[in-house]
Amino acid sequence: MKYLTILFLILIQIKCYSFNRDSTLEKKNKVEVFSSLFSSIGSTHLPINFFNKIYFGGFIEERDKGNSSSITKTQRSGFESDMNFRVNIYQDNKEFSGWYFSIQNKTSIAGKYSQGLYDLIFRGNEELNQQIPLGNTGFHSRNHQLINFGKYYKKFSLGLVIGNILQEYNGSFEENDFINFSDNYKWNLVVNPNISFARNTSNIFKKNGNSLGLNFSYKDKLKNKNFSYELGIKNLGLLLLHSNIETINYDTSFSYSGLSFDQLTNITNLSSEISNGFEPYFSSNRIISTTPFEIKFNMVYSINNLEIYAGGFHRHNSQYLPKSYMGFNYKSQKKLIYGSHLSYGGYNKFQWGLNTTYLTEKVNAQIIVQNWLGLIPSLGRSFGILLNLNWKIR
Repeated sequence: MKYLTILFLILIQIKCYSFNRDSTLEKKNKVEVFSSLFSSIGSTHLPINFFNKIYFGGFIEERDKGNSSSITKTQRSGFESDMNFRVNIYQDNKEFSGWYFSIQNKTSIAGKYSQGLYDLIFRGNEELNQQIPLGNTGFHSRNHQLINFGKYYKKFSLGLVIGNILQEYNGSFEENDFINFSDNYKWNLVVNPNISFARNTSNIFKKNGNSLGLNFSYKDKLKNKNFSYELGIKNLGLLLLHSNIETINYDTSFSYSGLSFDQLTNITNLSSEISNGFEPYFSSNRIISTTPFEIKFNMVYSINNLEIYAGGFHRHNSQYLPKSYMGFNYKSQKKLIYGSHLSYGGYNKFQWGLNTTYLTEKVNAQIIVQNWLGLIPSLGRSFGILLNLNWKIR
């Protein structure tokens, strides 16, 4: 990432020199620099306290494990982080037309699983007396560096995304996989998981894979000038993982009801019997898949100093529940904008967020708290924060 940052600073210096030279020729240009930092963690059933103790250490009490529900209910938990530096270049009186360039680092870790699987891991199998489905279980862990560049106009923008894959882990189970407990001492297991690992390497330039995607957005107003909408797609394309990837496939099923006397007295044979059922199949073939692209739709209704908005968002192949949201922003007379929003989806359920913006002719600073209830770790199930800073240079 530090080399991308150096490249970004060099480009800024080149552009600044170009702008100074153009000004002597009476060609007025503008540059707008954007920086944003986003980080969020959440779950559909776990309080923030659970994640605090997992990361910082501590005894996980029963109240930290969340409420227990039907063992077949699908739950989600995830962490995501996004650092982005962007430059817009346009001429005076043409702020709706120009070029953009950005460098970005996106990290996410998430899982989708049944309540029963979670209870088995953190509460044990004492009260589990039925089949736990695994077909809806999946996880991922990724770290991607992205370079975005393209052209934007008044109503739409179009660009390319070149990705450098630092890390990409994915795992899923077959539809009919399950764990079944008939009593505390007998259980049946049928699993066929597909797991792939693309670990980060020590080589600075040659990493685990690359991606190529497309950015596109379109926005417009209806006949009612107070109503506008926007549709956007980010990083829609293909991802290539190189041959250093490890793919692991298990294909096993067995029934366990205790050990016989002969097995206990013959440890060598017992070890061989157990390990044979769990031997994975390894491969190192290249993998081509779709990128974890994002789709967003947003509608805005403006009247005087009040702005009301609503929309939806989804991220592909990320155990992400499509998110819907609605909220408002109010602009005061003191260059401040206040707002609030409600959302449902992602790695969470309902969230109640707050935001404020400081706006001047050249500077735009914004802070968004996704779920203020997350400030109370024992109460909130998610917490996220987004920091934006925009600076216009003439």
